Amino acid sequence: MPKETFINLPDGKRQLIEKEAIHEFAVSGYDKASISRIVERCRIAKGSFYQYFDDKRDLFLYLINRVSEKKLEFMSSVLQNQNQYDFFTLNRELFIAGLKFAEKNPELILMANWLFKSRGHPVYNEIIGVGLQNAQNVYKKLLRYAISRGEVRGNIDLDFVSHMISSMNFSIVEYYFQNIKKGKANLQKIDEGIIKLVDLFIDFIKNGIGTHRKDT
Repeated sequence: MPKETFINLPDGKRQLIEKEAIHEFAVSGYDKASISRIVERCRIAKGSFYQYFDDKRDLFLYLINRVSEKKLEFMSSVLQNQNQYDFFTLNRELFIAGLKFAEKNPELILMANWLFKSRGHPVYNEIIGVGLQNAQNVYKKLLRYAISRGEVRGNIDLDFVSHMISSMNFSIVEYYFQNIKKGKANLQKIDEGIIKLVDLFIDFIKNGIGTHRKDT
């Protein structure tokens, strides 16, 4: 995570570093990204960078965290109005809101595409682990609320179900890029392919934990 010297920078300078770093990781991927190119475009000394971050990994993890914060802020309008939806419709709305966030931030999708292609990379494992834990905490709260409203069966294992939903949410996008788009990351426009996958996913969990499951 960033040092106090970075946190205390003027907003404009801090945002410039974030912007240029995101561009570098989007274009080059993590392994080939260059701190030298980032500081050159920001017109700062390379030594200054190490007053802000320990290394490239530290910067990348910080950016992923910032992206998560921005995405959650973007999706807040859905979460603030969760009373309007049942649990399963809320899941669909949150997923679509996430896709709309991706539409507006194409370079972030390029960063994400590096992750999808780098399963097993130490940075991949760290990012996915933290991301899944954060998502799991959110879904546990949503599931408790859904149980209280009679939308989800009360006898489910909250830890297990919240983990599975969080994992499958990530897997949908991974599956879409690897099997539908054949590795080409392009969410500049939401297409029917990923919406169909989302609807299949919602139907799957509804029949698994919903109180009104379809007969088999």
